[in-house]
Amino acid sequence: MHGVGLILFLFVLLFSIHGPIAEWVMDVFRWHGVYKGNDLARELALTFDDGPHPQYTPQLLDLLEQHGVQATFFLVGERAETYPELVRAIHERGHMIGSHTYRHRNAWFITPSQLQSELERTKEVIERIIDEPVRLYRPPWGRLTIATPAIMRRIGQVPVLWTFAARDWRYDVSAKDIAETIAQRLHNGAIVLLHDSGGATDAPLHTLAALKVLLPRIKQIGLTCSARPILQATEHLLDHPTPFPRRMQRIIHPLWTQWERLFNRLYGVYPMSRLFRLSVVPWRFGSRHSQADSESSIPYVAATTALPEEAAGAKREPSVVIQDGDLMIELHLQNGALQQLVNISSPEKMAIRGLKELRDSMYGVAQALIYDDRFRHAKGVFGMTLMHRGVEKLGFHVEEIEQTLGNRWVSMLLVWIMVLYHPEGRKRLQKGHGVMHPKLLWMSREELLRRYFTDPLPDQVPSLEELFKE
Repeated sequence: MHGVGLILFLFVLLFSIHGPIAEWVMDVFRWHGVYKGNDLARELALTFDDGPHPQYTPQLLDLLEQHGVQATFFLVGERAETYPELVRAIHERGHMIGSHTYRHRNAWFITPSQLQSELERTKEVIERIIDEPVRLYRPPWGRLTIATPAIMRRIGQVPVLWTFAARDWRYDVSAKDIAETIAQRLHNGAIVLLHDSGGATDAPLHTLAALKVLLPRIKQIGLTCSARPILQATEHLLDHPTPFPRRMQRIIHPLWTQWERLFNRLYGVYPMSRLFRLSVVPWRFGSRHSQADSESSIPYVAATTALPEEAAGAKREPSVVIQDGDLMIELHLQNGALQQLVNISSPEKMAIRGLKELRDSMYGVAQALIYDDRFRHAKGVFGMTLMHRGVEKLGFHVEEIEQTLGNRWVSMLLVWIMVLYHPEGRKRLQKGHGVMHPKLLWMSREELLRRYFTDPLPDQVPSLEELFKE
């Protein structure tokens, strides 16, 4: 009896190491796989699994072409073999193609040799049709095993996972549900999992209906849909660049990255421009009053039903008051962009590039204020930063920070980020002693739109919920 229990225990242990544990390690540390693109580029990748499908794939291709969208299709080998004309159509319309195994098999429940055979057969089928190498692999259900890295090296492919899934294969989701799921997590570099086949009966019809509404809104927000996030992340994975000159920075950075991922998930922080990640939080610094003459003041722009009463009926106000509890967009500096800026040797060149990137990024923030349902209720933007010289000229109000316990904690984090990302590490703080202390920057909604939104201001922007009611 004990022998049977031991054998069962060893079987479960080996299975766990082979599948669930190996996958957990790779997912947590984003090791040997592509999960997202570049946070600094205003692009995202739409990916479609389980096709091609003779009914839904042609409709999807027409819709994507109508909106100028390049996508990535992960094809099941036996379906590609059955519908080679659809594989050619996907390729000829400029989309990327990857493998999704030959029979859509779960890697946990097959041997490594069986998985490799599935992938090699699918690779051969697709390459014979499109006459180009297939280098991308999307594991069904995202299942990775301890053997996946070795198999990928042998066949010359890279696993492509996803940043978030729209769950469009389920029977209990509508087109509105799919669109809102995507819209709530849109951000730079996101890889979105969708389907043009499989799942519940007629599930791809809901996906098509969702994209018809969502694609124009994504463009208004300022994001481009293309395969570049996946391709660039693949190159980055293979090249293994080391941007940190100091050993301690190279050791600490992977751990800090895990903290940032957790922080972003918990507090709803999304990279939405080259310089800034955005989140919506209540204002907590007391009342503020910004002067603006009535002729140049810009009214709130948002849906008629999804706003607080005071915003929905707002006129051109002569002034704007921000009070505790008002929703505000908090600006979080993109650490990758910060690292690139501080690596510029010439202070003049750094200032010129920083100014250009800030203007471009503030335009992206303005687009979010107008078109993005997550941010459109905000009455302004604010941030706490060590880099505050001359920002008054850019329209920000600059103030000292009250030394509360919470603000001191934020100040410590800002100092730590500077130590981690600046090429000189702690020496930079020593050079800037007495200068490197954080300040509060803020700007009202009206001031930001007037200064940075250069397009004609729309009279009405319905929410996604309203669009699905039309």
